[in-house]
Amino acid sequence: MKAELGRLGPWSSAEKKYALLTGSAVALWMTDFVHHLSPSMAALTVGLVAVTPGVGILNTDDLRKLNLSAIWFTAAALSMSRVLMETKALEVLTGAMMSWMTPLVKGPVTSALVLYWTAFIYHLFLANDTAMLSTSLPVLLQHFVSQGLHPLPIGMIWTFASGGKIFVYQSAVLIAGYSYGYFDAKDLLKVGFILTAVESAILLLLVRFYWPLIGIT
Repeated sequence: MKAELGRLGPWSSAEKKYALLTGSAVALWMTDFVHHLSPSMAALTVGLVAVTPGVGILNTDDLRKLNLSAIWFTAAALSMSRVLMETKALEVLTGAMMSWMTPLVKGPVTSALVLYWTAFIYHLFLANDTAMLSTSLPVLLQHFVSQGLHPLPIGMIWTFASGGKIFVYQSAVLIAGYSYGYFDAKDLLKVGFILTAVESAILLLLVRFYWPLIGIT
């Protein structure tokens, strides 16, 4: 490692600019409670500085190499949750979900299966994990706490279920990977559903046998 570090030599001008820009972005994200600048605006600001002639470290050739289709696809997927919220469709979906689950969430096995697969289906309508959890978890916990259930296992099962994905739009990470072209939608559908089923089986074993041993009931 010391030999490789020696071959690198001192920092170049571009590397120093890159470190400064990255540090500026991190500083803006850490101090948003002071300047109230959204994370996306902070990133765009640093990005614009990075392509400014004479100041930044990127040029037009670098921008042409970007896969912009993945960016637009991600933006369109994230906007799905916003559309559902603005049209009040999310309230209808959440209400129907609660009505269906309430009589079925009784024992540990039934509750784990019902919560997990309901969350999996609910995630089909919301683009990413953050949107899925932020729109459903508060309502879910409030509802089942009023039914006399402990919020910890309910919230854990629902959060774990957000990991099950079968479509590209459900995760920005999947979109980025999909953009390289090494797998297609059919591959993701098959592998994603298998992994979702395996995770469901593992979670069922944890809920039934392991969680009671550590006091989660």
